[in-house]
Amino acid sequence: MAKQPKLVLREACVHDLSRDWAPGSFLEMGAGTGQMTQLFVERGFRATCYDIGEDSRRMARERLAPYGDRATVVDDVEGLAAGSFDYLFAFEVLEHIEEDQDAIGAWSSFLRPGGKLLVSVPAHARKFGRSDSLVGHVRRYEKRQLHDLLERAGFTDIRIVNYGYPITELTRRVSNRLVKADRSYDSLSPVQRSIRSAQAKPKAIQRVLSLFSGNLVLPFVVVQRWFYDRDLGDGLVATAVRRG
Repeated sequence: MAKQPKLVLREACVHDLSRDWAPGSFLEMGAGTGQMTQLFVERGFRATCYDIGEDSRRMARERLAPYGDRATVVDDVEGLAAGSFDYLFAFEVLEHIEEDQDAIGAWSSFLRPGGKLLVSVPAHARKFGRSDSLVGHVRRYEKRQLHDLLERAGFTDIRIVNYGYPITELTRRVSNRLVKADRSYDSLSPVQRSIRSAQAKPKAIQRVLSLFSGNLVLPFVVVQRWFYDRDLGDGLVATAVRRG
């Protein structure tokens, strides 16, 4: 299945911000089916990942099985030792959680002092639409809002870039239009919507946006770099360091 344009651009941005990081151990929260986990394991990192969805964890185990003990999927995080990871990752997770401050505070306890955080979230409250609520989002973030959230959680050296411009301005509008009349998620709770979104996007979005993926998106991987420091694109990627 072809990757949607925003995913291609997010992966490229995440790689840009972490390209110089030395391989080490990471904990990924809300890992979904393990797609991002796999990218880092292939770069030499050692993974421990968790997702709230049982089916998502099963799918992640199947995806990561070829990597043996370099990638572990856990059913809960209670048995993990505090301060035992070099890196903490959470991609497209915080926007699903009402108490996001509590969540990032709890997750950071697993990161060693001086360890690095890497997170991504959708950007700009004014852009919140049907495609957000359909997949269980409770918010979109402004740069300052995300910066303050991380600072309160005990992080420093915070850097936030904005990715996706200009192509995500088009794909977001297309997505909202495609799902305007979609009622297939209406009977699901926000948590159930979040779990489903980690496994697959609404079919109408998958079908149409996949037509704009592949080689068509690759030039925009370069273009978006020109706008990393401008608050224009559809998503934010942040890096930070846990205070000692």
